[in-house]
Amino acid sequence: LQWLMGAPAGLKMNRALDQVLGRFFLYHIHLWISYIHLMSPFVEHILWHVGLSACLGLTVALSLLSDIIALLTFHIYCFYVYGARLYCLKIHGLSSLWRLFRGKKWNVLRQRVDSCSYDLDQLFIGTLLFTILLFLLPTTALYYLVFTLLRLLVVTVQGLIHLLVDLINSLPLYSLGLRLCRPYRLAGSETWRPEATGVCSSPLGFSGLGSLNCRPGAKHSKVRGTRSQQGGHHPLV
Repeated sequence: LQWLMGAPAGLKMNRALDQVLGRFFLYHIHLWISYIHLMSPFVEHILWHVGLSACLGLTVALSLLSDIIALLTFHIYCFYVYGARLYCLKIHGLSSLWRLFRGKKWNVLRQRVDSCSYDLDQLFIGTLLFTILLFLLPTTALYYLVFTLLRLLVVTVQGLIHLLVDLINSLPLYSLGLRLCRPYRLAGSETWRPEATGVCSSPLGFSGLGSLNCRPGAKHSKVRGTRSQQGGHHPLV
């Protein structure tokens, strides 16, 4: 922030706005430092419980590490939100004033840009506001860019931790370690062998329905069926 409050990379910033934004963010940093000092008596207990959570598995420890990083970088997230809101307000203001120069306006009810006639006073005030916002935009954009890069760095670190957790959960590391270290604890492989039986498995034709020989050496048996009709019983075979 001290670097931004000066002349970063030789850029000529608006000094008044630069000092206001720098002091605003420095005040929030002082608040964050006071919060850290307030929580310092509990840091040792928190770290002890985090180390104890490693007994539950590496993924639990990595998840807690990601949460701790999110808590420790909460002020960076706040700076990113402040910079993004301020930058968006200026962009929306410039777009509205640019439509004023062209004789246009945004119709909120119909959600479209319509034509509109403005008088001389409105055009004069719009020109002044557009000039002020345009010259103040580089200072705001620089703060927004710096805080966006810091936020992306934190999100990248958390994303790598989450990717490592997903990788550990998807890989069968325990089975591989058990196979290498103690293979006798794993069940042996099973093999299936077809056993020869005397059961008939070949399809039979209609002519072979009368006699079925299912086992070697068994006697032939005649299968006769009947069906009942209204006039009496007629042999099926």
